[in-house]
Order: sequence, then structure tokens, then C-alpha cells
Amino acid sequence: MEEGEKKVLLWHQGALGDLLLAGPALAALRRRFPNARLAAVGHPERWRLLSPALGLEAIWDGQEALWAWLHCEDGPLPPELRRRLEGVALAVVFRPRPPDTLARRLREAGVGRVVWVPSAPGEEREPLARRQLRHLSGLVGADGPPPFRLPLAPDGPWPPHLPREAEFLAAAPGSGSPAKNWPLDRYYEVMRALSWEYPYPVVWVTGPAEAAWQPYLEGLARAQGHYLLHERPLPEVALVLARTRLFLGNDSGLTHLAAAAGARRVLALFGPTDPVVWAPPHHPVTVVQAPGGDLGRLSLSRVLQAARLLLAAR
Repeated sequence: MEEGEKKVLLWHQGALGDLLLAGPALAALRRRFPNARLAAVGHPERWRLLSPALGLEAIWDGQEALWAWLHCEDGPLPPELRRRLEGVALAVVFRPRPPDTLARRLREAGVGRVVWVPSAPGEEREPLARRQLRHLSGLVGADGPPPFRLPLAPDGPWPPHLPREAEFLAAAPGSGSPAKNWPLDRYYEVMRALSWEYPYPVVWVTGPAEAAWQPYLEGLARAQGHYLLHERPLPEVALVLARTRLFLGNDSGLTHLAAAAGARRVLALFGPTDPVVWAPPHHPVTVVQAPGGDLGRLSLSRVLQAARLLLAAR
């Protein structure tokens, strides 16, 4: 951008893990344009989580009907949409494939420049965060990926039923796909064993995809003296994960959140997805890959051994 171009639009409508994986690219953009006014389009709660790190001026819901005009091949754009995009000199669009129609319509609305950043892997086997920065290198430079960490206020929102002074062992047994989930009964065995061996309370973290497990996990938590966080606001969950000695999870948004929030150790279980591409960057994340990509073949003993080694490490 030239000196007088001060407004940047960030477009990312992906899931929580995908947005957090874009953290290094987003941090590089903020570092390149430290005085720019940034606005974001996507899932509002997810973007609000990143807002303190990026200094967002506005967050707009990507499901708002107004944005649909940008996906139409032709036709006049509403004045309200033009007013919203007024002064945007640069739009950075994260999508799996080049957004030809969206880019053209953004330019028709007056956006000076549109840059596409892939939100999916390409033919080369490389970390997605690195691929995204390569696509942005002409704009932000060719430096390595900057570390990305969510800035969390210690006195931020906290779940009322959890002790604020505690450190936790946390487990998030779900994900957006059943094929990426290690069996729930093995999670239970690992967390039960660890809770007997270490003086840290256990907290189970679940979201909307795990609603069917809710009655079972409520009973489990009561019987074992564990805590349960189900569909709590993301700032609360992030602050709890920042206080974990060990986080155990699948390839999921919550695993990425634990890494970005600063959990002491993250143990990530990968099955059909490639950890080289999808594992959280810039954090001491330990990956256990299931044999043949089948999490049903990943043994309890292997995961328990890895968890014990992490808890014993300084």
C-alpha cells in the first residue's frame, strides 16, 4: 500500500483452527502495516478472539446477506455495500481457491487491490502457515513466520465453576470430523490415569459438534471429580487452556486454540490428516500419528506414555 492507503479488509470465513493457522500471516500483515485500520469479515466470535492481537477496528459477520452481492457474477452493487468498503485500499482474502468473482466484485466496489491467500494445502507438502506467507511475500517480505500468540488478560472472563488459581489437565476429545477423533473411551482412560498420578484437576472441553456426548461427559465429570466446559465463550476457553499443564486433543480448532493460548504442553493426535500441513506452528506441540492414519489403531499405552513424558519434562 502507498502511504495514503490506510484501510485493509481481512476476509476469512473458515473454522476456528483454520483462522488460528492463519495467525502468522495475519501477524505479518499487521507488522507490515502497523498504522492501518483493519476490518475483518467472517465468524464474529472467532475474529473477536484475534482482535486484541491485530487491533481490529471492525468485525463483520460473513453470513450477512449484504456480502452475497460480491458472489454474484454481475448486477449493481448496493450503495450500502459500497459505503462499507469505502476507503479499503487492500483486501486480503483467505480461501481454498482463487476467488475470481469475489476479487472482481471487490474491485468494482472500489477496493484498490485484492490479494488471495490459500486456506488449503497445495501440491507441495509444507506447513500451511508457511505456504500462506509465501503467497504474501511480495506484500509483507520474505521473513520467516512470526510467532503468533493470543494476548490474554489474566483477569479476563473465567468460567464460574472452575477454580481460577488452578492449573489443569485438559482434554478435547472432539473435532469437526468423526474420522479425526480418537475413541472417547481411550480419552477417558488416559485422563483418569493422569488424574491419579498428577495433582492437577481435569477439565473436559467440548463444542457444538460434541453435543451428543454431553450427558455421558456430565456423568463422567461428576463421578471422577472432573470439570466440564461445554460451548463456553471462546475467551473463557482460551484463558483456561492457557492455564493447562497438558492439553490432549485431536486435529481440531481447540487444539489450535490451546497452542495459540499458550498451554504448557500440547499433545495432538493425528489420524487421516497430515500434521506437517495442519499441526499448530510455533509452539512445543507433540504430535502422535496414528498407524496408517486410523485413530482406532492408536493404542492407549502409546498416548499415555507420551503424556507422562511431557508432564515429567521441565
